[in-house]
Amino acid sequence: MKVAFTKSLYPLILSATILLLSGSVITAQSSKDAPRVWEEPLVIPTYELNPPNPYPALVDWQRRKWRPVYPYPFLDSLGSTKTNHTWKAVYLENEYLKVTVLPELGGHVYQIFDKTLNRDIIYSNPVMKYAMVALRGAWVSGGIEWNFPDGHTLTTVAPIDYVIRTEADGSASVAVGDTERVQGMQWQVILRLRPGKRVLETEVTLNNRRAVPGRYWYWSTAGAPAAPDLRFNYPMREAYPHAFWPVFKFPIEKGVDIGRFSEVPNFLSLFARDSKRDYFGIYYEKSDWGVVHVADHTELPGKKTWTWGTDDNGNIWIDKLTDAGGQYVEFQGGRFETQMEHQFIAPHRVEHFFEYWFGVSQMGGSWNEATGDAALRINPQGNRAIISVASNERFNQAELTLAGSGKQLHSSRVDLDPAKVFTTTIELPASAVGKPLTVTLKNKDGRVLIQYRTDSPVDDNSDFKPATRPIPDPTNTSSAEQRYVEGLAFDKKSREREAREAYFDALKRDPFFAPAHIALGLSFYRSGEYQVAAEHLEAALVRNKDAGDAHYYLALVRRALGQTSEAEDHLIWLVRSGYRESLARYVLGEIALSRGDYKQAIEHLEQGVMRDSRDLKARTVLALAERLNGNSESAAARIDQVVNESPIDYLALHEQLLTSKAIGNETKAGAASRELQHLLSREPDAVLELAFDYVAVGQQQEAINVIEDAIKHGPSGILDVDKSRIHPMLYYTLGYLYDKTGNSDRARAQYALAMKGDPSFVFPHRVEEIDVLRAALAANKTDGRAAYYLGNVLASKNRDKEALEAWRDAIRLDPTNTVAHRNFARALWLTAQKRDEAAIQYQQAITNSPNDFRLYIEFDRLLADMGATGQRVKLLESAPETVRAQPGAVQALAGAYVDSGRFSEAANLLSKTTFTSGEGEDAALGLYRRAHLGLARKYRDTGDHLHAATEFAAVTEFPRNFGVGRPAMQSQAQFYVAAAREYEAGGKRDEAERWWKRAAEEELNPPSQPEEPWSENYFYKAVALQHVGRSVEARKLYERLAL
Repeated sequence: MKVAFTKSLYPLILSATILLLSGSVITAQSSKDAPRVWEEPLVIPTYELNPPNPYPALVDWQRRKWRPVYPYPFLDSLGSTKTNHTWKAVYLENEYLKVTVLPELGGHVYQIFDKTLNRDIIYSNPVMKYAMVALRGAWVSGGIEWNFPDGHTLTTVAPIDYVIRTEADGSASVAVGDTERVQGMQWQVILRLRPGKRVLETEVTLNNRRAVPGRYWYWSTAGAPAAPDLRFNYPMREAYPHAFWPVFKFPIEKGVDIGRFSEVPNFLSLFARDSKRDYFGIYYEKSDWGVVHVADHTELPGKKTWTWGTDDNGNIWIDKLTDAGGQYVEFQGGRFETQMEHQFIAPHRVEHFFEYWFGVSQMGGSWNEATGDAALRINPQGNRAIISVASNERFNQAELTLAGSGKQLHSSRVDLDPAKVFTTTIELPASAVGKPLTVTLKNKDGRVLIQYRTDSPVDDNSDFKPATRPIPDPTNTSSAEQRYVEGLAFDKKSREREAREAYFDALKRDPFFAPAHIALGLSFYRSGEYQVAAEHLEAALVRNKDAGDAHYYLALVRRALGQTSEAEDHLIWLVRSGYRESLARYVLGEIALSRGDYKQAIEHLEQGVMRDSRDLKARTVLALAERLNGNSESAAARIDQVVNESPIDYLALHEQLLTSKAIGNETKAGAASRELQHLLSREPDAVLELAFDYVAVGQQQEAINVIEDAIKHGPSGILDVDKSRIHPMLYYTLGYLYDKTGNSDRARAQYALAMKGDPSFVFPHRVEEIDVLRAALAANKTDGRAAYYLGNVLASKNRDKEALEAWRDAIRLDPTNTVAHRNFARALWLTAQKRDEAAIQYQQAITNSPNDFRLYIEFDRLLADMGATGQRVKLLESAPETVRAQPGAVQALAGAYVDSGRFSEAANLLSKTTFTSGEGEDAALGLYRRAHLGLARKYRDTGDHLHAATEFAAVTEFPRNFGVGRPAMQSQAQFYVAAAREYEAGGKRDEAERWWKRAAEEELNPPSQPEEPWSENYFYKAVALQHVGRSVEARKLYERLAL
């Protein structure tokens, strides 16, 4: 039986009266135990980050090409200076829990202190120590991390929006979230403590505010302290190990208990396969306590475990991520079953779900079932059953029943207290011994709190079928449909170029394959290439005149081209057909607003909201239309509901400000104004987000007001808290809007101010900003800054040739712009394949900024691509000392030495430098091994066998300065054998035998790897086994190699 565990905990959002506050202590009730929320600085020892990478992180140029990062800068320079850093902290507290949230660190939950257990129930790192793990680089371990639309997401260690509040039922809450800048989607997590409940409730809203599909996943990532007795309590029979094949048995895989931390030597992710239960968590068997996560599995099917492993390669991450916090593990809940898949989120789709986090203790072992109300364990022992219940609120006179053999065996009324575990022992009749038992717990009103049957499958999936190896259909490889499906897979992961390539390939097989034309039309609409988009969408309608998506995207394209009548024709087709009608109504509403027909806008928007009441943006714009039409009271009521649900939404808050003024409620208007300023002051791009929302509905004057007000209050920047700083895109956009509203003199003045603005980290990313910057250049053809910014945004949209020309103009107009020279060089190299010209631009960039180590490293890579090893050595040896001291520059020079055969110099250089290696990265170590391998072969070829043996032995080492530990899953048998042979040749037989034995004993893979991938180490281990007289084992390996 499934228990509707969330119903008792769902907030009555729409009817709640909520007070929004920032920077003040809130006491919900007079009782000392009533929930409260407040802000208070928190000092945490922190290894401060160095400034971000100043160069735009364009997807084809970045460290990890498989995820877009632009317009965010990389955080790829980790600092070593530890300070007592004062962080903004928000605290939630009731009689059972105290929760600490860090809004400047991605909204991480830093601590959950359970007063009944007298402990933090999640891993709380005592220091902030960054390591290279996240999409942008820097990442910290511990707490609970919110990941949308990708893993270790772009703002995971950055400030985000937050609002603290108290709710009508006395609950204390903080809303954290962001409108991310890669796709413009919004996420929000409301963390809530309710009166009398010993559970942290997290209410998640994922909102695609855009007119086109987004790409996403969502995972909440919690940390727990690692310990030998830690077990992952996951209701699964099989698990994906970050691949769809092979699939592991859980918890025992090939005789190894991979559900126990101490048994897994290597990095390991596991994703539950086909689990139908709502819980997972971790439990410490000896100390008898644990942490439970509960969520409706139909909303959050993802259940992931993660461990760095107990081998040296895992333990090295202890020092990378903490000083004294020790090893940790992760338990994660996700929107999809695995992290190998992303999906599209439909335009204007709002997804909404809950997660619950709580601790348990003294249950005599891990729980069998859990809901948002309680965790339950039943332990049948012969003729009795021991039942333990950890409840999350007081349930007086709850009904506990035990049934078996078709009849009720026990019924009693019990009082449950969240402060202590309830345990009872029930005697079983002989007829029930060894038979299935069912435990049911109801509150005094008869609502089922939790229920469990002892013979139910661990995953509660009665239809479970074991996984089988996926077999691709060879007949589909050449079909248009197959290439289109492959394109979709790339598309879902934001790999735009590969997706386009696959879609075009599909059209080679079938020139009128409508789905591929629609996908390309959408892709070119995203990049602002509207005429190309229109051609593809029209082609789709040739094959299928009723292709609804073609009509919808073509409507967007025609509107963008200024062809409003044609756009409306396609939208009306959608309304008549019923396909995407709510979206069509919304766009029709925007068009009506843009031409000042507020009544028609209201009609369309009301119809759209009626069909999709979740659409927060449509509800907001409907309130806006009602305000403009004079229906202020109705507008105020509507917008208050939206703000209650989404208190960090800029447009909703701004409309609440305007509607409150319209109805004369100055108190509410003042509160909305303060909250809006609090949110918009974090980041200038937030101001532009709000302004362009108004532009989209034809309210240019309101957009002007938004930007003027922001400039008046002085929004802070990425690195700068100086309120007088000029942020170029604010002024360019303001000038553009003045121009559009007929005020050309004021437009020119704003363009002139923008031109003088600080260009650091100015990375425009909206298609609309292309028009803004082109207008600025039309007004002032000498504005090199505008040309530079234009190149950035064009490159981010894969408009390579246009970006190249924009940067060419930028360096012509402003030869001192180092970043423009670098971008131009990078584009010449990687896009235009003009390496010689690119080299000239890198030289100019270095002339402008001779102490910028990143330029030398990039130029070295270009020269390596050109095969110019000598030039590489000359470039790096002649660099300033400050550059040569950078580990990245050391690595580059060592690589040049290795490539020129100067192995000893490379090895010496590498041994003296401490390197920062990210998760899964070992490039510096690989270079060290190449250097010693080169030396070993050099000595071997000249007959110096003992030196050769020493160098082969060095190849097998993992010096700590490279930041990579010795992994359990990486055999060194090949080099052990090489060292043994050289010792033999040098007359050192005893030493040779020692290396032969090491090769023979070498593990080829850890037991938690289900299959043994072939490598040359199998052969060398077999040779070693034969040498030491273990011929039977050697023969088995030879036979395996022969298969």
